[in-house]
Amino acid sequence: MMATHTNKDSKNIMHIIQPDTVGAEIGVWFGNTSTLFLKKNLKKLYMVDAYSIEPYKENTEATFQEYLAKYSRITGEIAPTGFQKYYDRVFAEVKSRFRTYKEVEICRMTSDDWFEKYSDVELDWIYVDGDHSYEGCFKDLENSLKIVKPGGFILGDDYGWKDSKTSKPGVTRAVNEFINKYKLTQMFKHGETQYEIRI
Repeated sequence: MMATHTNKDSKNIMHIIQPDTVGAEIGVWFGNTSTLFLKKNLKKLYMVDAYSIEPYKENTEATFQEYLAKYSRITGEIAPTGFQKYYDRVFAEVKSRFRTYKEVEICRMTSDDWFEKYSDVELDWIYVDGDHSYEGCFKDLENSLKIVKPGGFILGDDYGWKDSKTSKPGVTRAVNEFINKYKLTQMFKHGETQYEIRI
């Protein structure tokens, strides 16, 4: 979940996305970044988001109660059942919004489940903006490396925030350790918080 409906910085990596490519977006939310991707005339876009409170229960970025409190101003709810009802409404809106896009496949599942189910997919690029904990982001990056073609890109959000109040330190740490572990030397930052890793 994002603090706002729109990722205003994602426009800064759209020049990387080429027409007729196959991509995946981990962490869709309202689908506003998805809309920008689809303007690139893609062959296929997998939109992956669990739209569930369950992943928050075992997340190291914050406690479950902290998540409920943090996002209560968006959901209007503090109870888990209300939180989930809000997620269900967002998912229904996303399904309706993208129902006419033949190149879209909406996958309501965790990224772990998606990577397992779609392990035979070959992607030109992937955009990682789901789990912002160190462990979750690092796992998404490692799984991405298995299905992005050589010459492709791992892209993402929330890298190197300057404002400590909105920072996602787990993402920055995960990206830095990931590129060092796999000796991926072509890593670039775009805009405020977008990153590009060339495979």
